Amino acid sequence: MHLLNIGVIFAIFTKCSCEVDFSDRPRNFSIELIHFTQLETDGHIVISPFGIWTLMIGVALGATGESYKQLSRAFILPRNENELIEGYKKLTETVLNPKTKGVTLTSKNYVFLDDDFVIYPQFKQMVQEEFDATVKVFDFDNPNAAAKKANSYIKKTGGGRMTNVLTSEDFAESRMLITNVISFKGLWNSPFNKSETTVQPFYNEDMEKIGEVNMMYQVAPLPFSNVRDLKAFVLELPYGDDDKYSMLFILPHRNVKLADVYQNFAKISLKDVQQKLEDDIKRMDLEDIQIEIPRFKISTNVALNKPLNNMGVFDIFYPELASFEKVTSEDIFVSAVIHKADIDVTESGTVASALTTVHLADRISTPKFTANRPFLYFVIEKTTTTVIFGGIYSKPTIY
Repeated sequence: MHLLNIGVIFAIFTKCSCEVDFSDRPRNFSIELIHFTQLETDGHIVISPFGIWTLMIGVALGATGESYKQLSRAFILPRNENELIEGYKKLTETVLNPKTKGVTLTSKNYVFLDDDFVIYPQFKQMVQEEFDATVKVFDFDNPNAAAKKANSYIKKTGGGRMTNVLTSEDFAESRMLITNVISFKGLWNSPFNKSETTVQPFYNEDMEKIGEVNMMYQVAPLPFSNVRDLKAFVLELPYGDDDKYSMLFILPHRNVKLADVYQNFAKISLKDVQQKLEDDIKRMDLEDIQIEIPRFKISTNVALNKPLNNMGVFDIFYPELASFEKVTSEDIFVSAVIHKADIDVTESGTVASALTTVHLADRISTPKFTANRPFLYFVIEKTTTTVIFGGIYSKPTIY
């Protein structure tokens, strides 16, 4: 299973004349962010809540007044700057430390400045030392050259395999760009056998056939629960050789809409879902599950301005309201937060992928998880329940 790259871009323009553990923070807004983002698309999406959260930490480090307060409420950030920085460092160190065999995960932060845009030395030092960002200066008056140089630098410094993270349009009117690029690749702990993949129908929420998919298949003892508070079935597919990273598939019960599942997340968290899976394992041990999941690839390129508006972040986008007094003496505001992401889900696990054939005799008697209608998915770091990638699969294609 491969999760490719995501780029998040924050563009700054010149104006024209709760008491929770820090590791809870990325998780708490992840589902809300996915929900509001899918409203701006066709509902078939992938985003990186952790990548977006990382970027917005960089934005918050320069924000003041109401601009910071709104970011603080939306992303559940502490008021104290030192607490923000220390909590950010602690969480990223945990999430981005994949000792798991079969998992690679990198996250890079970049700040690109126009050559005539002056930022305070204190802010530059802070984003370099505390936000671990690379700061580069380019001539934004030549946006094509600036984009080419920036993309070359991102590729050279290991910022993932995504090409053309930045475009000339990103530089054309901007003064500063803050970019996060995150890349994840994971091999299933229990891989699928390609010979078991077959073309099968895929349905909408009303169980009307809307297309076909390459449906991967296996029978294996994997974490599975019927989470009644969500009105959904939950399946966990671990990565690699330990219990640090996994992918959760959330399949609504028949005749239950994805929108209803989202509403149910108001009373049950992903941490609760994770605990339910663990409790069921302790109570009944792992049992063989008959699993059918589409092989799929999704790409998303979306402006997050409106989703962030829906989460209560307004002022940073308006010239007359934005406050970034820690960044520069100039009056600046955010023109756009652009998010680009890809996800690629395949049978890949190891070179030898014949593990499932041992269990074929149990097909009739085993519980079944068949993702042949719209479902949610989350790639998480389990010790903090941090959502690294998440989205919705709802538009079937043969992949």
